[in-house]
Amino acid sequence: MHAYPHYSKRNWQSLDGIWNFRFLGEEATLASLDLSTVSFDDLLSVPGVFDVTPKYAGQRGLALYQRKVDAPAGRRMKLRFGGIGLWAQVFWDGQPVGTLDLPYSGTDIEFLSNTEGEHSLIVAIDNRFDFKRTPLFSQFYDFYAYGGFYRGVELHELPACSLERVRVSTHALSTGTVTLDIEVSGVVPTSLDFTVTFDRQKSAQFSRVVCERHVRIDLAVPAFRCWSPESPNLHTVTVALKDDAITERFGIRTVTVDGDRICVNGQPQKLLGYCRHEAHPEFGPVQPLPLLIEDLQFLKDLGCNFVRGSHYPQDPQFLDLCDQLGILVWEESLGWGNPVEHALDPAFCEAQMRQTRLMIQNSFNHPSVFLWGFLNEGPSAQPEASALYDRLIGLVRTEDPTRLVTYASFHRGGDLHYEKVDVVCMNAYPGWYAQDMEKVRPVGEVVPFFDDFIRQLDERGLGQKPFIISEFGAGAIWGWRDRFRAHWSEEFQAEMLDTICRFVMARPRISGIALWHFADARTYTSAHALKRPRTINDKGTLDEYRRPKLAYDFVRRAFRNR
Repeated sequence: MHAYPHYSKRNWQSLDGIWNFRFLGEEATLASLDLSTVSFDDLLSVPGVFDVTPKYAGQRGLALYQRKVDAPAGRRMKLRFGGIGLWAQVFWDGQPVGTLDLPYSGTDIEFLSNTEGEHSLIVAIDNRFDFKRTPLFSQFYDFYAYGGFYRGVELHELPACSLERVRVSTHALSTGTVTLDIEVSGVVPTSLDFTVTFDRQKSAQFSRVVCERHVRIDLAVPAFRCWSPESPNLHTVTVALKDDAITERFGIRTVTVDGDRICVNGQPQKLLGYCRHEAHPEFGPVQPLPLLIEDLQFLKDLGCNFVRGSHYPQDPQFLDLCDQLGILVWEESLGWGNPVEHALDPAFCEAQMRQTRLMIQNSFNHPSVFLWGFLNEGPSAQPEASALYDRLIGLVRTEDPTRLVTYASFHRGGDLHYEKVDVVCMNAYPGWYAQDMEKVRPVGEVVPFFDDFIRQLDERGLGQKPFIISEFGAGAIWGWRDRFRAHWSEEFQAEMLDTICRFVMARPRISGIALWHFADARTYTSAHALKRPRTINDKGTLDEYRRPKLAYDFVRRAFRNR
């Protein structure tokens, strides 16, 4: 499966497969390294992360990946990286051509190939924590930071004038009219001659003036059908130049707010789903297609129509599948519990802005994505962080006025920015992180807690704004059954999730819930793990190998009873 967009006229090759590998360790630095003298003594797969393999498990340091590739002389080339971690520098024939410092982000590097024939491509990847170099990932984040290629790599040979992307947005739902925003690069003409083909049917020829590398045109999609979670109809559009062509897939739909309801095509949606990490004990963040299909089958069986991609830009293959299956997606840029000091750091703010913008640009055409977010559990109750929140909210609305914007708070009534976003979202774990530490099973805390928060929203004048419970859960170690029904038992988790699901289903005021979380996932291996048995976040309804826990059937019964 090759994720959209597709480039049918362009010479390109997938670089996925076996690469030469050398792990240089924790003391190595690029500055002291002569790449021409490095011997590669191992083999690893791309995509793949080295620190999950038996030989390098848990190790941090500098690693080199290398392979040979063929390329012509004097041509513009583009390397397309689906996502890496945590930091990388890319070398073409020993010369640096680009740096990757945004973990999980799909990023392109363009350069000139000077000679024809075989070339050496080396990617130096470093998974050490370094806030100055990679400010978006810190060791205290509650999910593991892997080193390597999270997703695939491609090498494209570009024509003189090339097509970057075509953004497709719904212009008129009733007529199936869409706006095409065509972006070109390279030698850009003043006027662009191109053809447009919908759904591989009849092509139409156009000529339009180029304005700052963009051409915009409104066209009606023939025999259109709208996309919705219930009927996930998809269309394709191919824009072709003389020497290049791009095919994008899209859906015709609108996302709006009507009072406290989130609507797709004007129809209110009750969002029922999970937060989901891209995680597996054997593959780390790499998402093989069988795993994606398995996860989505479980989600559909549970009665879910909604996934929160926590807490980073998602694999485009996953988004493609959500488009096809009608599962709504909240996508967010990388952040977790960042303190106010981070919000005051210029490099952190700049990286947040870059990744959020890139996330929107990469995922714009996925109709399943309805909500953009950022800074999970960030410093949104601190006045000093307001400038960053205002910048991010403004960025999202400028880049994409067709979708909704939010962030997941955990500050209850003390949050400063609920009025500025389209949807209020809050993470809370009453009854798990209990107020009454002496109570054996404080399940009774759940409903009063959320009823009180809804009351606070209403008193604040936010009663007509959608509210999503963006995280709620309880830990359970798979296979541990306890007649006392104590914390960490499957019985306790099942009772907690049954309580919250029945509550959400019975309260029209709640627009949705993203249970924390879909499947158990590895987290930090430092002393922080003293509160995470097995160094795993055990709040999954399935364990890390996708074995359902007792709570699975309780959630399924509640979600499917709608």
